[in-house]
Amino acid sequence: MLRILFSRDDLTRIRVAERPDMSMELSLSVHALVSGVRDPRFQSWRDHLRASWNPRTALLFDLYTATAIPEFLAVRRDPGATESATARAPEAPLREHLRSVGGERQLSAFARGVADGDRRARKLLGNVTADYQTLAIDPYRRQIETIVTTEHWRSRRLTEPDQVLGSLHPAVCWRRPVLSFPLANRCRHDVRLDGRGLLLQPCVFGPRRPVIARFEDPEQQPVLLYPARIGGPLRAEAGPPAPSRTLTALLGQTRAAALEAIATHGPCSTKELAARLDISTASASEHATVLAESGLTAKDRIGRTVTHRPTPLGEALLAGRIPSPVTGPPVTGPEAA
Repeated sequence: MLRILFSRDDLTRIRVAERPDMSMELSLSVHALVSGVRDPRFQSWRDHLRASWNPRTALLFDLYTATAIPEFLAVRRDPGATESATARAPEAPLREHLRSVGGERQLSAFARGVADGDRRARKLLGNVTADYQTLAIDPYRRQIETIVTTEHWRSRRLTEPDQVLGSLHPAVCWRRPVLSFPLANRCRHDVRLDGRGLLLQPCVFGPRRPVIARFEDPEQQPVLLYPARIGGPLRAEAGPPAPSRTLTALLGQTRAAALEAIATHGPCSTKELAARLDISTASASEHATVLAESGLTAKDRIGRTVTHRPTPLGEALLAGRIPSPVTGPPVTGPEAA
C-alpha cells in the first residue's frame, strides 16, 4: 500500500497536467511491451510496431523489470534531439535505476555499458530510443495530446481538491489527508509531500494502477501518473511533413522545425510555439525573432500577445521553392562594370 500524506499547503498545490509527458509516455509504452499486458485499445498500435520492428530496439527491454521503469529516456519533438538528450542523460538517476534493475536480475552487457558510462553504449541508447519514438510515439502524438488535454479539462470542472483526488481511479482511496492505493509488490510505503504539492499526470500508456514518480528529491514536485480515459483504439495518423534536409541544413534543426510549426499551426503565440517544439519559451522567442529578422515570418500583436505567421518567403522555403527575384531596369554606366 502506498500512502501519500498531504498538508494543507499541499492541497492548494495540486494541479492536473495540461499536456502529456511524452518522455514518460515512451517509457510506459515500452513497459507495456515488457509486461505483456494485452489491451484491445492498443492492438492496432502493437500491430504497427510488429510490422516495422527493428530487433535492435529490444535493447530497451534490458532497462526494465516488472516494477522498474526508467525515467531518463528523453523525448523531444525531433528524434535527433531525442537521441542527443537520452545519450547525455544525467549519471546519478541512470545508475540508480540500473542498480535497482541489477538487484532483480543480472544486467545485460548493454545495460552494464550504459551504467558504466561507456560512450558507445550511451550513443546506442540514444539511437534506439529515437528509433522507437519514431515508430511508437510520433504517429500517435496528436491523439495522445488530445486524450490528455481532454482529461485536463474534465478535471477543471471539479472545483474542490477532494473531488479531483476522489475521482482519479477506482483503485485510489482518498480520505483527507491521505491518498492511498495498492502497490504491485504489496509492500507499504509512505510519501510525505512536505509542501511540494502534487502534479497529477494522465498517461495514455499508463499502467492499470497509479504510479508515483520524482518523490525522492526534496527539490522536485512529485508526479502521480494515472491512466487517462481512452475512448477508443489508438491509431496511427499521418502528421505534417517534417522539414526537408536542405531546409534543416540551412536554418538548423530547431529553427526549421519552428518555421514548419508556425506555417502548420500559425498564427501561434510564442508560448504555443514553445509547447509544439518542447523547448523553453525563451528559446522559442529567440528562434522566432531570428526567423522574423530573416523575413521568413512576421509578427502581429493582439493586445499583449504576439503571434507569428509565415511570410510568402517562409512558405516558399517550406515548399522547396525560392521566389523569383524582382527584376529592375538593366544597370548601365560605371555601376555595371
